[in-house]
Amino acid sequence: MPQIPTFTIPPHLNKYHVPLSTFKASNPQWTNFVVGGLVFSHSPPKVLNGENEKSEPRVLLLQRALTDSLPGYWEGPGGGCEDRDESILAAVAREVLEESGLHVSRMVDLVGVAEWVKERNGTMFFVVKLTFLVEVYEAQETTGEMEGEAVRRWEDRVRLEPTEHSMFEWASEEQVRLGLGGKGKYKFLKEEGRNLLKAFRMLGQ
Repeated sequence: MPQIPTFTIPPHLNKYHVPLSTFKASNPQWTNFVVGGLVFSHSPPKVLNGENEKSEPRVLLLQRALTDSLPGYWEGPGGGCEDRDESILAAVAREVLEESGLHVSRMVDLVGVAEWVKERNGTMFFVVKLTFLVEVYEAQETTGEMEGEAVRRWEDRVRLEPTEHSMFEWASEEQVRLGLGGKGKYKFLKEEGRNLLKAFRMLGQ
């Protein structure tokens, strides 16, 4: 298991950093706990075909592998909590690291809470997904790494878990909005798309 980095937590998120067993016991309405961590880039635009891209925040999106459930859909890093996780927030940091190779430096805020019910072999499961806005250590780098004659930006250092995701991209708010509306290149589950747009709005506050 990769080493989970230390991260800072604003006081209003402390309730998500209690021992995982304590959090589960205090929320008996849910049987399964899922987390997500949304990572944004605020770097200056890069030159593409001799032209600068529009300078605006972009969110990291991962495309689900064709061999996984919901193949081809796009999402932020995330997954189920595990017994080894110290807390909900520790699970967020672990999932971001495992699925993107990026190291969470700060938990910023809770973006959204989604609930659903699923049935498996006659047993009902009550699932909750807690999605957070996070910052990563890599984004604190002032210059990129040299790779040959090119500068490798931190945004290009994402490392995927190939059994779970096949591609990554940094998407603008407009691209996410188009995807949620059934247009454009990205296909989202509705709740995932809504949380992505909410996170963009939170950045502007």
